[in-house]
Amino acid sequence: MTDAMMGKTLATLSALTWAVAVLFFKQSGETIRPVALNFYKSTVAALCFVPVMVFAGVPILPHGAEWVDFWMLAASGVIGITIADSLFFRSLNLLGAGLTAIVDCLYSPLLILLSYIFLNETLSVPKIGGAVLVGMAILVAALKRREHQVRRKNIIWGMIVGSFSMFMIAAGVVLMQPTLIRLSENAFDTLIWVIELRLVAAAIGLAIQIALHPERKKLYKSTVSRNTWRLALPATFLGNILAMLFWVAGFQYTDVSTAAVLNQTNTIFLVILATLFLKEPFTMRKMIAITLGFAGAVLVSIG
Repeated sequence: MTDAMMGKTLATLSALTWAVAVLFFKQSGETIRPVALNFYKSTVAALCFVPVMVFAGVPILPHGAEWVDFWMLAASGVIGITIADSLFFRSLNLLGAGLTAIVDCLYSPLLILLSYIFLNETLSVPKIGGAVLVGMAILVAALKRREHQVRRKNIIWGMIVGSFSMFMIAAGVVLMQPTLIRLSENAFDTLIWVIELRLVAAAIGLAIQIALHPERKKLYKSTVSRNTWRLALPATFLGNILAMLFWVAGFQYTDVSTAAVLNQTNTIFLVILATLFLKEPFTMRKMIAITLGFAGAVLVSIG
């Protein structure tokens, strides 16, 4: 298997694994606030990677890495996890799930655009076409037949906040990509180091955010409840450890734009899983969305 195909496979596996994790996160989110859940998953995942680094002998600063890489990755974690997720959850509160899913469609186009501007990646016709198809698939899956009962003011602010969240996530990827490429000879060490550094930076940022929150005691207490460990722990393993490994490795082995579109297929996988495990109806709308998403993923792979 070539590196490019390996990257595409890992990016798709990341989308699938994250979709499964979302099923657990949805249930755990009923009893734990978004910022607390974000802090929990980031902290637990960061702690889990510590023994991996110790036993695998991954240095704090891998061979060939410079301190500028250290600070760029730390910034990537704060921007792409701490700030972006906080903005995303705020957008979710303003818009609701359906409209927020539409805003989420900006992830792939923004990442492809930023990689074109800052990473000098090419924009081929298949990549653009694949991005459009995946975006259409997510729109079809997210839109409801009835109108969304959301105030106009909330829609405007929610779209602005959500769009900035997607931009920050994309910016976080662009910040870490040069280090991944430059240190690709030490693939495993680089992969683990990048993930751990981003998680630690994000956890520190979230700890500061909670410490400044007026209800900080309630937020910290919710992270140690029995329900949190029962649902959020498997979600963390799947979403912030396994999916994170696949996600970063996907960017390591293939270009940003290709990985971005394949990552976006997580919404399509979620529709299927929700139908199978949550007994949600499988409508013609969902069938069209899955078809468009699959066609887009294939087109990006060809590109």
